[in-house]
Amino acid sequence: MTKNSSDSIEKTSWIFVLIFLLLSMNTTAFTAEILDGPEAQTELKTKVQTLLDQEKYDELEKMANEFRTTKAQFVGGGWKLVCFYYTFIFSGTTDAQRYESISKLEKWMAKYSHSLTARIATAQAWQCFGWKARGAGWANEVTEEGWKLLRERVEKAYKLVKEKPLAPLSDCPGRYHILLTIARLQGWNREKYDALFQEAVSFEPGYHVYYMEKAWHVTPRWGGAKGEWQEFAEEAVKLMPKSEGMGIYTRILRMLWGSNEFKDFSDPSVSWEKMKQGFLDMERGYPNSLYNLNYFCMFACIAKDRETARTLFKKIGNTPYAWVWKGRSNFEKWRKWAGVN
Repeated sequence: MTKNSSDSIEKTSWIFVLIFLLLSMNTTAFTAEILDGPEAQTELKTKVQTLLDQEKYDELEKMANEFRTTKAQFVGGGWKLVCFYYTFIFSGTTDAQRYESISKLEKWMAKYSHSLTARIATAQAWQCFGWKARGAGWANEVTEEGWKLLRERVEKAYKLVKEKPLAPLSDCPGRYHILLTIARLQGWNREKYDALFQEAVSFEPGYHVYYMEKAWHVTPRWGGAKGEWQEFAEEAVKLMPKSEGMGIYTRILRMLWGSNEFKDFSDPSVSWEKMKQGFLDMERGYPNSLYNLNYFCMFACIAKDRETARTLFKKIGNTPYAWVWKGRSNFEKWRKWAGVN
């Protein structure tokens, strides 16, 4: 073999190594995105729905038990158990599809007669089916039949989850979560609702959705006083584990942003500085979340915090989490505003 041939082979080898490294980098970035945010949740819900469709109830039991006992979270801090149960809320779009899903859920309860997981899953399906009958309009737009079906279906859900397991350690955070939703839909009085909420956070103080559900419950559209949800967002910080810092304040504001409750930071009842600190605390606790990072940057733009936005755009680079920005054009618009090329 000549020296030129040897050099050519060596150069070719290095080219293949470089291509491999570049592909590895791209795969890592793609995987990080899939493991985070709505994409990760969709991936998990698809798995759960497939298991239900195939009536693999033993695998559903094992999955829920693992999520419950390990307190498994996504990269951004969301509980996988919450996502597991959300699958059954959106199981089917037509009435026929929902009845089919409920039929399979009832088979699951029959096969595992002592399964709290199966009861919670079935209750989720019934309460959402009730909301579908009501419709998404204002109360004065709901038909008499819609109200009737809502009451009947939510009551079915309530009967499935109202009783505590005999062994306290056998209880599930998901049971309290759906009870809080049912309490809102059934119009429980505030004293009874707050007692349930306190019981829930005593059982599992780190379950984010308890606080988000109550924040929604105390908005004016559900009968709360003006400014009440903002006060609760600050109170929630004291109830969560200290390791979460201001994170729950940020999660609540992020949930309500864009609604009639919170549109921008011109509202003196919400604080960008507190939300910013919450993002920093979330970044400390969940440092690999591209979803949280992109939301942090987007809210910095909304708050007109150019310096913070500029720093975050540099961290994001040229691969934004597109779902957060609702399109590449918005990302580019704000990046230009922040002065980042």
